[in-house]
This record gives sequence, structure tokens and C-alpha cells, in this order.
Amino acid sequence: MNILVTGGAGFIGKYLVKSLLEKGNSVTIFDDFSNSTKESISSLIEMGVKIIEGDITKPLEIINAVKDQDIVIHLAAKISVSESISNPLQTYRVNVEGTKNILTACEKNNVKKLIAASSAAVYGEGDPNVKLTEEAELNPISPYGQTKVKMESVIKQFESEHLINCIMLRFFNIYGVGQTSEYAGVITKFLERIEQGKSLEIFGDGLQTRDFVAIDDIISSINDGILNGKSGTYNIGNGKSSTIKDLAELMISISGKRLEITYTDSLKGDIRNSQADISLAKKEIKYSPKFDLDKIKELLE
Repeated sequence: MNILVTGGAGFIGKYLVKSLLEKGNSVTIFDDFSNSTKESISSLIEMGVKIIEGDITKPLEIINAVKDQDIVIHLAAKISVSESISNPLQTYRVNVEGTKNILTACEKNNVKKLIAASSAAVYGEGDPNVKLTEEAELNPISPYGQTKVKMESVIKQFESEHLINCIMLRFFNIYGVGQTSEYAGVITKFLERIEQGKSLEIFGDGLQTRDFVAIDDIISSINDGILNGKSGTYNIGNGKSSTIKDLAELMISISGKRLEITYTDSLKGDIRNSQADISLAKKEIKYSPKFDLDKIKELLE
């Protein structure tokens, strides 16, 4: 198949493109390289990936890029919560207006399937004792989360009016080797502190919960969507939760170093509790996560 991956030079994109190429697909990366470099994807270029340097906020560029594609996988986004607070208009422009341009490009080029990356941030605060289902109330507490809710709404409206199947994957807390420091999750930040021999800093009391999902499982979910999905919105996580304090203690233990944990003020826009119910993804797109937090050992090697 011919597959276009927006944001294909990013953290998720590099893993995904490698997987798609290994499966024999013809893959094109569409990226503005604002958070990545062409040097970082040199191995993918050697594997035969095509590169289009472009901006999803520029309609003509994405319309031309989508030509002759069978599937579009939309990863390009502004994903920093703190950046969305300081510059909400730019986050909206990329995440919402950029998505509208991609949908128009799919229509004009007769693309039949779109897979879009959404986020657990659409839910806002979760109950620590209840897993979030796809039917849970959407109550984002950051401009970033708000743009993902709006993005989903735009996609659903478009799908109802056009002959295109749209799959939205709500990714929970992703971790893996190669995650960039700019948008790094707490695991990557802890890893950097461990490598530097510094104490691990936790924002808040450390009892906030997260559903950590390995990048390998994220890539599997996208491939599952390609093979098995037609239309729908799915939680993609591990289905288990861990506190940030427990995570810090685990990573210190694995490292074998004698490091302290320090606590500081909570971050604005930081969600307290988040855990995915992944039963719908298991049922409809055959998603089955294979990695628990012990996968973190690879990061500490």
C-alpha cells in the first residue's frame, strides 16, 4: 500500500515508518522538521522512504502530498501541554486547522482511510478507581487537550459527510528509546536524571496515576487499525496504572544507583489520574499490548 505519515520524522513516526517499510509498504513522510532532522531518519531513507518537507497548515502542500496515497496516518501535532498554555493559538492552528487541511486533501485525492493520533488528554481528570472508557466525559484541562477534542469532532463530522473511514487512537503515556527531550514524558525525564546521577524530581505528591504504554505497543495499535479497523475511536494504553512515585522508585531500583526523590509544586494543566479501558480496542481492532513497565529496563541499559 501507499501510506503517507504526517509527522513521520517524529518519535512515534520513526518507529511506525520502519514497521510499515518492513511490511513492504511504500511510505512517504510529510514533516516540517521543526522538531526533528533529516539526519535522524537516515536509516529510513536507506530503507526507501520518500520525504516531503511540508507544513500541514498550508493546504496546497498537503493536498499535493496526499496524491496517490491509499492511507494517511496523521501524527503531526503540537503535543506539548506547557507550550499549549503559553501559545494556545499556535497549538490550535496546527492541531485543528492542520487536521482540517488533511481531511480536505483526503477528499480531493479519494483516500479511503485516515488514522489519526489523539490523546488521553481529551478526558481530563479521571477517577483513580475507574478505568476510562471511550464513552467517558471529555473534560480536557489544557489547551492541548482541548485541541484534541476539537480535532476528533472535526474528523467525526467530516466522516459523516464523506466516503472515508476514520480511526482515532487516543494514546496514553507513551515511552521508548529515542523520545525527544522537548516533548519527553516523565519516564524520559527520570532517565536523564538517573544518567546524570541527580535526584528524581516529582511535580506534586507523586500519587498521581498514569497508564504507561511502550512505543512498540503504540506501533502495533496503528498496524492493527490498518488491518482490522474501519471506523471508530479507541483508547490505546497498557490498561494498568502506576503512580509517579512507584515509577520513580522502580527506575532507581533498576538503575542500581542510590538516588533521592524530591518533590516540587504541581504543574499547571497536569492531570491527576489516568488509566485506560482498552477492551474496545481489543475487541474491534484486535489490539493486544505486550509490554509492561519492565520494558523500561531497555532504557536504562
